[in-house]
Amino acid sequence: MKFDVEHLQTLLAVVDAGSFDDASIDLGITPSAVSQRIKALENRLGAVLVVRSRPVIPTGQGIKVLRYARQIAALSAEFSYEITQTGHQRVAVGVNADSLSTWFTPVFEELARWDNVSIEIMRMDESRSLDMLRSGRVSAVVTNSSAAAQGCSVRRLGALRYRAVCSPRMAREYFANAGADGFLMAPMMIFDREDRLQHHLLEQLGLDPAQRKGTMHTVPDSWQFLHAIQAGMGWGMVPDQQLAQVEGLVELDELWFIDVPLYFQRWAVDSEILGRLESTLLKVASDGGLNLLT
Repeated sequence: MKFDVEHLQTLLAVVDAGSFDDASIDLGITPSAVSQRIKALENRLGAVLVVRSRPVIPTGQGIKVLRYARQIAALSAEFSYEITQTGHQRVAVGVNADSLSTWFTPVFEELARWDNVSIEIMRMDESRSLDMLRSGRVSAVVTNSSAAAQGCSVRRLGALRYRAVCSPRMAREYFANAGADGFLMAPMMIFDREDRLQHHLLEQLGLDPAQRKGTMHTVPDSWQFLHAIQAGMGWGMVPDQQLAQVEGLVELDELWFIDVPLYFQRWAVDSEILGRLESTLLKVASDGGLNLLT
């Protein structure tokens, strides 16, 4: 099935802008022309592609077409640059907050040497990363999922090791005599509502998270999460790389840790940029950015 590239570009503009009116401004055409192009594309496919709300929401079929449209746009820009050596290529990558705060610095140092490539790093939870990849909003992600999304390839990077830590005062008050049972009474930190690491540790130790009686606090920033633990708000799971950079935290037990595997998933297309990005992340990970022993 052949698609009108102009129609695909219009679909991208509508979804990215959030409305037909705003897309018309971005494209330099009338809202009526935008509507006609989207309708023509929907007629071609025999399916509704967007819910005409504000903001516009792509349907299930629309998400599939969006991914294809973004791939075409990215490859066209890459090919155009290869031929003319003008303009900028662009790649959007989804990365979880803890990776950005720990092992990603050498990746930025490599990206700084790339010419004429605009990099958009999108911070996102691992649980949402594959949805963003499937929709085409990003062309690559760092994720904890080893199952390749449709139309994508996957490579293992390594693992982030998280350890149970707290402030010295909290260690004395809750864990000095109670051991692991202290987790049931001690205040607990979580990154956000999707963060289950602390609960997984309790289950790993044979404890029922539902039996906790302590308070729970949420701080959705990697470094502020760490500072909150330092301040004594609660115990939490912190990556090794962060622990090496701070003082004033107590590791509760060297065996109380969880390894979170990380994978690089990208569109399975012949893209020099995505290939370079994949090689960069694999090298940084193997050079010590991540734990490769698990």
